[in-house]
Order: sequence, then C-alpha cells, then structure tokens
Amino acid sequence: MKIGRTICFCILLASLLTFLSLSPVLAQDEETKIELTTSYYKLEIISGASASFTVELNYQGAEARIFDLEATGPTNWETYITPAYSTGTQILDIRIEPPLPDETYSTERIAVNTAPAYGITPEPGEYQITVEATSGEIRGTIQLTVVVTAKYALSLYPTEELYSTSATAGRDNYFSVAVVNEGSAAIDDITFTPNKPRGWTVEFSQDEISSLAANSYQIVDLNIKPPTDALAGDYQIILASSGTQASADSITIRVTVKTSAIWGWFGVGIIVLVVAGLAFIFMRFSRR
Repeated sequence: MKIGRTICFCILLASLLTFLSLSPVLAQDEETKIELTTSYYKLEIISGASASFTVELNYQGAEARIFDLEATGPTNWETYITPAYSTGTQILDIRIEPPLPDETYSTERIAVNTAPAYGITPEPGEYQITVEATSGEIRGTIQLTVVVTAKYALSLYPTEELYSTSATAGRDNYFSVAVVNEGSAAIDDITFTPNKPRGWTVEFSQDEISSLAANSYQIVDLNIKPPTDALAGDYQIILASSGTQASADSITIRVTVKTSAIWGWFGVGIIVLVVAGLAFIFMRFSRR
C-alpha cells in the first residue's frame, strides 16, 4: 500500500516539475508574437492595372525587434513592399518597438503593391499574394487576393501606317485597316461605320467580325469609290468600329481625288477644237 502511494506521489511530482519547466516557454510564446491584418483582403482591378494593400503588423513582445519582410505574388507580376506613407521606397525589413505599458500591441503599417509586368494583361480570375514578417522564430503571414476583371480595348490602324490615300473618281480604290483587340478578353459582333462625303461609296470586305480573340487582329479591306463627277482635291472619310463589349476610337483617312485620264483627254480635245475653230474663222475672214 505504501509502495503504491509512493509511486503515485513520484508520478505527480514529476508531472508538476515538467509543467513548471515548460510554463516559462509557453508564457514566452504567448507574450511574443506578430499578427498581420488588413481591412481589405480582396481588391478588384482591371486586367493590366495595379493594386495596393495596406497591411498592419501588430507586434506583442517585451523588446524591439527587426522583422524581415517578403511579399510573393503571381508569376510575371511585380510585387514589393513600401512604407504606407511613401510608396516610392521599397523596403525589406522594419523595426517595431514593444507596445506601451497600457497597450497590447505595437502597430506598424506597410503597403503591399503588385502589378502585372509591362505589356502583360492577365486573364480574368483571382491571383494570390503572400506576405510574411519574420524575426528569428517569430513569424506572421497574411494571404491577399487580387481579383482581375476583363479589359476590353478595340482599335483601328491603317495597315500601311498611313492615314492618307489617293483615289480616282468613278473607279474602285482599295484601302486596308487592321482591327485589333488589345484587351484581355474576346470582343463580339464587331461592325463598321463610315462617315463619307455625299455621293461616295465605301464598301467593306466583310460587314461584321463575329468574334475577335484577345491580343489578336484581323485585316479588313475597304473599297472607296468617289462619284464620277467628283472634283479633284482632298476629302475625308471617318471610320468607326464597335463591338458588344467595346468601341474603337474613330480614325480619319484623307483621300486625294484625281480625275480620270479620259476626262483629261476630253478636255484637251475640246481645247483643240476651240483652237481649230478660231483658226478657221480667222483664216476665212482674213481672205475677205
């Protein structure tokens, strides 16, 4: 009986000693920590734009610490950390003082900035950013999300990079434009509208593009036909294009009209007839 009591007493004593030896460590772990928080865990941007999160570092500890900072973003994105008050300076660490006696945490703020690399328009979707702050064994993390929405951008460009052309009155004259989707999602039901001088005809090789994929283009030919009685000179044709999701800025094409050579020879013939008639009259009356 005494032996059993002795064994139980030893077990209890050993458990108490173990608890007492571990309690300072547990207390220290509870007293020293850092938590990363933010008011907005998700930000929405148009594809190709940038986003900036404000993150709070809440530190609980007995002494000042320097925390290493690291932000990891999506592939082909530029992600970096700056002070909350100066977004032009990138930082890799931050010193945080211990909280005041009447405070639980000491708080510092940073800005986490991210944007796709130049010329990249990400597809619509959610993109994750991980931010870490570490000092020795003390570590805090936060997960942020950028929600990318589609970018719609439609443009018209002359294929020859010239916004001018020449045309002969009464004849077919051809000009080509590139219809470009510079966005991150397809544009559907693209149509064309010409603003032309009275009496002119402008016909397109196709009346509509059913769908144009992102970062792609399609060539459309125009047949510009001035009327036969059009006077020689410069004229303007304004081309516009629009789809279901976006419209392109209109472009202006300067058209220099040349009269047909037939009319030139016809004019020469009239002049020759007039001169011949005057010569005939002069010779007839001079004989009298």
